[in-house]
Amino acid sequence: MTTYVYDTSDQAMLNVGWLAPDYAYRTGIVDDRVIDALKVLSGAYENQMRGFHYCEFCDADRIWIPDGPGGEARVWLGSAEIRVEGEDGTLYASPNLIIHYITEHRYCPPEEFCRAAVRTAGIETTGPLTVVE
Repeated sequence: MTTYVYDTSDQAMLNVGWLAPDYAYRTGIVDDRVIDALKVLSGAYENQMRGFHYCEFCDADRIWIPDGPGGEARVWLGSAEIRVEGEDGTLYASPNLIIHYITEHRYCPPEEFCRAAVRTAGIETTGPLTVVE
């Protein structure tokens, strides 16, 4: 939840999900609605980079998720960002690799970010979306 500084965007944003092995991060259970929302939003390719950032927690190589109506296309994780807006207007930016961090490394993003992702994707947001361990 630090100030976003990765590009010259004219909008103030907060970072969520830039993880590194030398720093502790929240773990817990994240509702499937959040993961579904992030998968939908990952196809937007915000701030697309030319290379890939690999997961520093495991040896996974060129991580991707299926995309498109039949899942025939791929969204490569580690090369772009997901940006969402909270109900209060707060903007959040996360690496699209956040999907891998949540599903494989039990990362639990802040509840407000999860709500913003689900809301931005147009998914129902009743009830809690995270349980911190």
